[in-house]
Amino acid sequence: MKKLIVLFLFATTLPAWAQDATFKKHYLNQTEVGIMLGRVKADPYAGQGGRGQEIVQNRTNLSLQTLNGIQCSPRLGIGVITGMDWYNSALVNPIGAGLRYDLTGKSTARLYASADAGYGFTWFHDDSEGFDTRGGLMLNPGLGLRIGKPDGAAFTLAFSYKHQDVTVNKPPFTDQTVRVENRNYNRFLIRLGVAF
Repeated sequence: MKKLIVLFLFATTLPAWAQDATFKKHYLNQTEVGIMLGRVKADPYAGQGGRGQEIVQNRTNLSLQTLNGIQCSPRLGIGVITGMDWYNSALVNPIGAGLRYDLTGKSTARLYASADAGYGFTWFHDDSEGFDTRGGLMLNPGLGLRIGKPDGAAFTLAFSYKHQDVTVNKPPFTDQTVRVENRNYNRFLIRLGVAF
């Protein structure tokens, strides 16, 4: 997190020689909707002594995200990300810092790198009685394609990896005092959106 803060401070105070003379800092928004794809390995009897029969299943989930910030230079944008990720057994609201950096010049189709880091909250998740779901660390690096005018609105297509930690406190069985499940959601994301 300290590295992101240092990068943000450096980017917002770039020396004059590193800036485009005609460029002016402006508001940046990138809003996207997408799907999260992954495979999950679980033992359905894990809380009951386990039977060693793990089941592997494919998962497809929905993700919404928006980044609001500042376009600091013609290539670098920094902001705050918020969103909602619907996993099969958890609704997570990630909040964090986001960075967008154009890897190619001022063409109408530009390749960019993204890096998001923060914390996933479970404010809107509704637990069953006796359960307590809490969020955790969120990391989301990726690559994308921005299609549109360099200084105007554009469509985005992004491919990224997302890691989200979640902890679930469950009602203990009669022979237990505490029952905690640590989940690590690891997903491949495909997102479509708009940026301006």
